[in-house]
Amino acid sequence: MKIIRLYVTALLVIALVPAAAFAGKVVLPEETEVKVKFDPSIMVNSGMLQKGLNLPIILAEDITIGGKTIVEKGAEGAAKVIEIESASRPGDPGYIKIAFTGINARGEYSTATGDMIKLTGELESRGKSRKVLSWIFILGLFISGKEGEIDTSQVYTAEVAETVILQTG
Repeated sequence: MKIIRLYVTALLVIALVPAAAFAGKVVLPEETEVKVKFDPSIMVNSGMLQKGLNLPIILAEDITIGGKTIVEKGAEGAAKVIEIESASRPGDPGYIKIAFTGINARGEYSTATGDMIKLTGELESRGKSRKVLSWIFILGLFISGKEGEIDTSQVYTAEVAETVILQTG
């Protein structure tokens, strides 16, 4: 009888250990859509920034899985200027391209290494050309095109770049 009880206890321990090892963990799948925004006090403009510059972003909506909040709204992250051209004469438009790079976990869950959750997604904007206007007027060589500008009051969609396991505390 003791052997049977010992055998049943051993089976229960073996069955429960893997479940306990994953308690408090959640998988955030690749390609999960996340809503982000820029700080509205900054200007994302091709005439003011330079290639390689990191820009702060903020998570605009909670990331939830199965109705549970995994990353809270307001989490801070980053985007990077990957291409940029200032507007120039005669009438050439500016251009800017931004790539979302990552978001920090905020709330009950965090990454095991403390790294950002990697994001993917890009935004780009080309300003208006004023080339025709510059050729109509004799002094048109002094007319620059409009700068490329990303509206910081809008919410944008990025995606999780790779599957990540988040854990509590």
